[in-house]
Amino acid sequence: MSDPRAGGENIVFVTVDSLRADRCGFMGYDEPTTPTLDSMATDGFVIENAIAPGPVTPASLPAMFTGTYPLAVDDDSPGGTPELGSARSQIRQHMQTRDSLPALLSRQGYTTAGFTPNPWTSRYFGFDTGFDHYRDYMSEDVSSKLFKQMLSGDGSTLSSAVRLVLSWLQRENVFKPWEAFYDDIVAWATQAPEPYFLWVFLLDVHFPYLPTDQFRSQSRLREYEANLRLYTETQENYSDRIHEQLSAAYDDAVRYTDQFFARLQADLNDPLIVVTGDHGEAFGEHGTYTHQDCLYEENIRVPLVVSGGPSGRITEPVSLRSIPELITGLAVDGTVPDLGKPFAISRTKSGDSHAARGRRAKYIQRDNSTELYDLQYDEQTALQNEPLERVCRTVLDQALEHSAEQGRLTTAAKEVDRS
Repeated sequence: MSDPRAGGENIVFVTVDSLRADRCGFMGYDEPTTPTLDSMATDGFVIENAIAPGPVTPASLPAMFTGTYPLAVDDDSPGGTPELGSARSQIRQHMQTRDSLPALLSRQGYTTAGFTPNPWTSRYFGFDTGFDHYRDYMSEDVSSKLFKQMLSGDGSTLSSAVRLVLSWLQRENVFKPWEAFYDDIVAWATQAPEPYFLWVFLLDVHFPYLPTDQFRSQSRLREYEANLRLYTETQENYSDRIHEQLSAAYDDAVRYTDQFFARLQADLNDPLIVVTGDHGEAFGEHGTYTHQDCLYEENIRVPLVVSGGPSGRITEPVSLRSIPELITGLAVDGTVPDLGKPFAISRTKSGDSHAARGRRAKYIQRDNSTELYDLQYDEQTALQNEPLERVCRTVLDQALEHSAEQGRLTTAAKEVDRS
């Protein structure tokens, strides 16, 4: 590792929705999807086995911002799976009763701002907590009322479809390209008191995969056909042709997103830049596409690179729950703290599945079944190794109990502060 920079640097943290690790050049992909990120990784610091806390945004972002999971699902809902309304309350309470990343940095003298077009990271879920300036673009989205209805449990399949169409017509929500709010980001950063912390959430790699014409490697007809089938057909029945069209569209979207970093480096005055995904994206490896509630590598292994500061690589598993520790460490003295652990823990949004991911071993525990894999071989053939499974199960149980206890203590401390 090279000599660290001095503390107090401006920090930009970019979360790319649905960016899986193995579609980035610096993580071994053969296609030229990420030339800018590759260059950043060459001179920067790379965590090779960064593991998302969950396989979807609501399962991952609260833990990424606070270092802890929301306490529990709503046990009164069928199967212990929270309804959207209860999920909103759960996440919002979690975000408002814990020290989130921007609040930690504010206490270190940072001016903070966040820009996100994703409703799941909007103020409705409390993600604005701790920021001096926050733009979630919900007030500009005429479908936001339908989104709020969905969160309260009053939505329907029809209203969800209408919301999707309205978002597409406005180019808001998952259809909002980074170029549509890039000027807002740069305008804030160039006038903000320093040091500043800037969080940006990008949705261009999230389905539907719709890059601009400059980055499209196939016809618009083929791209639209594949995306339409993604919404309307049973995913297990995709033909090889549709699979290839979807994969190409995803790569094109990654390539388009990479241009954001090229522009950012040109327009900002050499900040530290931290880049990761909030979760991955599946392309049929285990029978699913996009980001379902699964814990396989395509769902939870993401890139993580720090540019403009220390250099080096680590191979130990690192949970994205370490993001607050990573970024506050960079803010204090410009170094990457010791984040690697023997295992990183991930869980589904519903809370019915958990995974312990080691450098080589991967253990997935569901309510009624378990799976054990040797990742140096593959993640298709389950192992029968009772001693290793026993170790993984113990690690997972201890991690879950520690996480639950940490959450209970934090909640109790906040309640004492309020009294």
